[in-house]
Amino acid sequence: MGFRSYVKKTAKNNTNVRGWSSWDTIKENARTVCGFVEDLKPRAQNAIPVQTTFEQMVRQYGLSESDLRSRMKTHFFVSVFCLILGCFAIGWMIFLLTKLMFLPALVAFSLAALMFAYAFREHFFYFQIKQRRLNCTPSEWFSSLFSKKK
Repeated sequence: MGFRSYVKKTAKNNTNVRGWSSWDTIKENARTVCGFVEDLKPRAQNAIPVQTTFEQMVRQYGLSESDLRSRMKTHFFVSVFCLILGCFAIGWMIFLLTKLMFLPALVAFSLAALMFAYAFREHFFYFQIKQRRLNCTPSEWFSSLFSKKK
């Protein structure tokens, strides 16, 4: 048994890169994340057909005019509330930037972006109910914000 074989056996027995890097755990976590992504993908059976009209959906869910009005009011107030929270988060971000706190400012910006996204979603739902049609586009929503006719 020479010096080379001794070093070879010692290095082989004392080196476990796979165990040190937790390769099995990383592999299992990757499978879990892939499962989450698969669950997020829309399935064909749950998709609403394009030919479905607003009136058909109202009949399908059994909504009355008062239900639609209350949902419109709820969507509008939630969108305004999220818009106000987003503005406060932007103000907080500016304050944090003046104190040179960059990482908390990034978190505040992320919170503001999330609140603005929620505000858009809720106001878009409100817009669709107000227009009484499905499949409205964001460009239609945007142009309706600045149009004079109500």
